Amino acid sequence: MTKIESKIIDVIRNNAVVIFLCAVTFCGIVMRIFGLKFQSGDFQSFLNPWWQQISAGGLQGLAHQVGNYNVPYQIITYLLTFLPYGALYSYKLLSIIFDFFLALAAALCVLSFCKSNKKIKASLTYAIVFCLITVVLNSAFWAQCDSIYVTFILFSFYFLQKDKSIPSFIFLGIAFAFKLQTVFILPVYLYYYFTTRKFSILNFFFIPLVDFVMCLPAVLLGRPLSDILTIYLEQTDYGKLLQFNCPNLYAIICDGANTYYYTYLKNFSIFLTFAILGAGLVMVIYRRVNMKNTENFLLSAIWTVFTCIMFLSSMHERYGYLLDILAIIYAITMCKKIWLPIACTLVSLRGYSFYLFGYEVLDLRTTAVIYFTVYVIFTYQFFRDVIKNGEKLHEDYGKVTVTAGSAIGESLDSEPSGAVTDSSNAGYTQEGEIIPENTLEQADIENTYSEDTPEQADIENAYSEDTLVQADIENTRSDDMPEH
Repeated sequence: MTKIESKIIDVIRNNAVVIFLCAVTFCGIVMRIFGLKFQSGDFQSFLNPWWQQISAGGLQGLAHQVGNYNVPYQIITYLLTFLPYGALYSYKLLSIIFDFFLALAAALCVLSFCKSNKKIKASLTYAIVFCLITVVLNSAFWAQCDSIYVTFILFSFYFLQKDKSIPSFIFLGIAFAFKLQTVFILPVYLYYYFTTRKFSILNFFFIPLVDFVMCLPAVLLGRPLSDILTIYLEQTDYGKLLQFNCPNLYAIICDGANTYYYTYLKNFSIFLTFAILGAGLVMVIYRRVNMKNTENFLLSAIWTVFTCIMFLSSMHERYGYLLDILAIIYAITMCKKIWLPIACTLVSLRGYSFYLFGYEVLDLRTTAVIYFTVYVIFTYQFFRDVIKNGEKLHEDYGKVTVTAGSAIGESLDSEPSGAVTDSSNAGYTQEGEIIPENTLEQADIENTYSEDTPEQADIENAYSEDTLVQADIENTRSDDMPEH
């Protein structure tokens, strides 16, 4: 081997991660280029007509609702009309850019969550998410924007785990401003709130506040405030179908394409979903599940999203997008349940294939049975690994005991710092931190020694008294001796 060849190999070895990421990015971009000219049914029926209407209305057109997407997406569409690429390429360019940020956000979460092999796992996450077939189809073929809201949810996760609640809820508010499906993840924030006591309930008001701020340009242009408040309510009633090619419970029990069943089961589906998620919340609180624990948090997030998809009405085949990404992050972070992202992604791929290409690998009901089975298996594992066997909070977590200058045992509310690991043999500081068992044993030894010290002092005092008596005797003897 020549010196040049040796140097080249050394450079490749020293920069293997960077070279890998560049190669993955290049492959992902090439995959997307092949789909740029593809026109989906959504583009022809909705996105392109919206583009024409927004372009014709100009800036003042933002004062009126176009389509059924929220105002921020309408504002971005207006800005895209200034690009020279036309509607099809501009929509897809926006989504592809957020595909890149989505992969980065997923890698950042894994980098933050992992305790070992961080760089390798983060790089693998970026590669899988950026080149995932459903992510590519969603943006480059379908021209949909699911990568936008999921990206902001992942950034919210990142800051939440860093105990920076305000940035976390701001990003969650941005995600909500783009997609109503952000509500699928809200239950896990409630779980986190009740168990960790890391932030105030008032933080949840950042979500509608951020949404309002992002809609403010349209309001200033004359859009009625009622439009901002009702647009998502109208979305929930759009189409009046129990499911839109989504293999959930209603694809099993009835014909989801029949509007007759929608009338009777819509409210039922909402109540059922709330009941299941509420039961999960009660068990999380009762069992003192530590939501600061990464595995508990990720599994809870996956379960709440999966529950919403499975039991809410009017679900689309694309709504599994967030679930697929979270399953990938969990599998890579914990190196467990590799089957889950594979199963979820394959089910999602079936929906994409049917809608985009008219190809039905499996009929919807069979797919729904498989998907529901996956949900049941995962729910069992969730209750086993999180509710029953997951890391728990100590009974005194969130409180301090005052022993000096006040009554013993009096407790005050306190906000602990850091996660608390359940340990029957460990003690806890006032901040909720763990005192190792060996430290406690050492403290006991020192206390025992301090208890023995008074006894030792008594012996020394007795010895001193004996010394004084002996001194008196000697003095007496000296007095009795005759003088010379």
